[in-house]
Amino acid sequence: METKDLELFLAVARNRSISRTADQLYMSQSTVTNRLQRLERDLGCQLFTRTPGGVQLTEEGKRIYPLAERMVDLEHRMLEPSRRAVRTLRVMSGRAFVSTDVPKCLHQILQVTEVRLQVRMGMYEDMVEALIGNQVDFCFLGEPIHHPRVRLIEYPPDAIDLVVPRGHRFVHDLPSIGALAEEPFIAFADTTAPFRRRIAMLLAKYNVYPDVRMELDSIDGIKAMVAQGLGISLLPRRTLHDADAKGVVAIPLSDPHFCRPTFLAYPDAIEHEELTKAFIAIVTQHYGGKRA
Repeated sequence: METKDLELFLAVARNRSISRTADQLYMSQSTVTNRLQRLERDLGCQLFTRTPGGVQLTEEGKRIYPLAERMVDLEHRMLEPSRRAVRTLRVMSGRAFVSTDVPKCLHQILQVTEVRLQVRMGMYEDMVEALIGNQVDFCFLGEPIHHPRVRLIEYPPDAIDLVVPRGHRFVHDLPSIGALAEEPFIAFADTTAPFRRRIAMLLAKYNVYPDVRMELDSIDGIKAMVAQGLGISLLPRRTLHDADAKGVVAIPLSDPHFCRPTFLAYPDAIEHEELTKAFIAIVTQHYGGKRA
């Protein structure tokens, strides 16, 4: 068994895709597949199962993942004995958090301790799996995770604002939330995403079932489409700090239920580590020193 095959296994697990990993490492897909098959023969188990969107870890793969990380790290230390051991902080979040809160918190952790940073983006289901499998240290979430091996901290929620192009009639007169039904709508992500479901539930209270003309998984992409007058949208307020520069207007809604919860989740296995405590303190300070 070669350590380079373990590194490749870790890369595929993080990307959840053989093709994306091959592109990143400038390798052919067949080479990546052959090396994974060689590793599976060496280990005597299947590491991945194929999904419509790529691959996911099997139960054996989840068990081996943290062991592979330790083996790769150990080899690096042995080959560079003069290098002081530095912990890697692994953070995962959705696109909304990674464009706002995550960079600021990572900047702060680097001011107080020396760590390597590994940041991944993923959907809610990806983060649940990564936390349970100890593949990540922290996840920033807009919905809670309830699992005996996951610790959860709730922070003040983030308001959800209506986003319209400049000059739109709602800028000066939004008669009611019900008026949103009359406008083409640009939705965030697919229908299974927690934020998308939250928006649908909140609008349904007003008998609003938006005319979804477009779906995007990019916050900046949605702003650009709105700015061009292709529709309106609803986005978390923390992502709208650059609304004016993007050519859109953020309009607060009268209903306080239009908000998204804010959670920080981490595996119970790292609960008592000093780095865990330090990062939690930084995230708590970032959210105004308040917990919900």
